[in-house]
Amino acid sequence: MGVHEAHERFACLPFAALLGVQVADLSHERAVLSLPYHTSNANVTGVLHGGATASMIHLAGALAAWTGIDWQAEPVARTVDLSVQYLAAALQESITAEALVLRRGRDLFFLDVTVRGSTQPLIGKGLMIYRAPQYTAPPRLYTRSAPPLMLPPLSPRVLQTAEGDFTHKLQMAMAAHSRGSVRMTMPAAPMHADEHGHVHAGALAALGDTAGTHAAWSLAQRDGSRGATVGMQLSYPDVCQEDVVATAQVERRAEELCYSTVQVRTVTTDTLVAMGTVSYRLLEGR
Repeated sequence: MGVHEAHERFACLPFAALLGVQVADLSHERAVLSLPYHTSNANVTGVLHGGATASMIHLAGALAAWTGIDWQAEPVARTVDLSVQYLAAALQESITAEALVLRRGRDLFFLDVTVRGSTQPLIGKGLMIYRAPQYTAPPRLYTRSAPPLMLPPLSPRVLQTAEGDFTHKLQMAMAAHSRGSVRMTMPAAPMHADEHGHVHAGALAALGDTAGTHAAWSLAQRDGSRGATVGMQLSYPDVCQEDVVATAQVERRAEELCYSTVQVRTVTTDTLVAMGTVSYRLLEGR
């Protein structure tokens, strides 16, 4: 696929349109996206949601890879891994994400993505692996479902998503909550779709970030606490076109850092579509 074809393909992405992402610059194996500030992409304090940052990193990385893909070969293109580091908060400002192909193998693209703000030189960094073999993919030879994750028991909705923020925009909802554990749902709405009609990997990353955040916040003991995601790593073992549920569990808390595991599964078939870790810094109020 050339640059022009990649741009046309990106213009048809429902999820990119939902966020309001625009293509600022595009060349072979390089993509720059911009995201103007809007309250619907922020949390209640006006800071850009970590899920929006992760989504921008994925969108830019995929677009950079698309400029070097021959879609006439009918490749099964998909995300393999996404790693995000959050370096600074973007407060009521627009951001840009620049993605570069570091290396291209026979099937895999290795990408580096940098997110900058209008006032902050660095907002976040991302590393991404994207697979797009230049041949029609054969049937899967090895596939085995992972054992289901033990879900936390149902309890009152102590943690709620805020009206009008990024989680509300993506229609995330709290399904269950206990100390150190949460379960959150997200529908497979048309606005969440990628170019194949699957739930976009960026939307899954946003759900994973949000679930990990809420799991950490469920441990807060005092009013006036504050926090931020400092890192996230996700792998995508499968794709889906159905509603999903994310389960996050704080595995360890070391002083102000909470380390959570996250799994995202389909609601109906219990297919594992994303899994990884979220590192969150929670500063307790005094």
